[in-house]
Amino acid sequence: MNDFSQTTLEAAMANTEASVKIQVDRFNALLIAGYKTAFSNWSLSVNAGRNAGPMPEVPYGFMIGHFTDATNQNARWAFPQRGAEPVMAALTPPPVPKPYVPPVLPEPDNIRNVPLGDLMPVGFTFTLPNGDKWQKQSSHTPFGIAYFYLKVA
Repeated sequence: MNDFSQTTLEAAMANTEASVKIQVDRFNALLIAGYKTAFSNWSLSVNAGRNAGPMPEVPYGFMIGHFTDATNQNARWAFPQRGAEPVMAALTPPPVPKPYVPPVLPEPDNIRNVPLGDLMPVGFTFTLPNGDKWQKQSSHTPFGIAYFYLKVA
């Protein structure tokens, strides 16, 4: 059976230092995983062409800090503390894709879109100065009713 009363102050400080090193390594691993997840999510938005906001910043890592015991000036205890250095190098941002510009489809000669603010009823007909007659018509689509002008003469 071990007699823990025989443990020295140096051994206790060394054990504390070793356990704090394990804690610091785990804390830093969690910070790295969190940063990589945030960066991945941000990159997905950038690749999709959305306004993703600012690139995630690399968090500052943890390090082993020490303090002197107020009850014993010979005792210097380790503890995890936030450091002044980033936990890792920043990842390279993806290239910003060019926005998609759909090709301009040629408009048929006998159909025109209804202009914005047009309040004429379906069936309304008007004649242009060149003699062309256009009639407002509608068509049912899977997205609702589409309104357009059709050249009738």
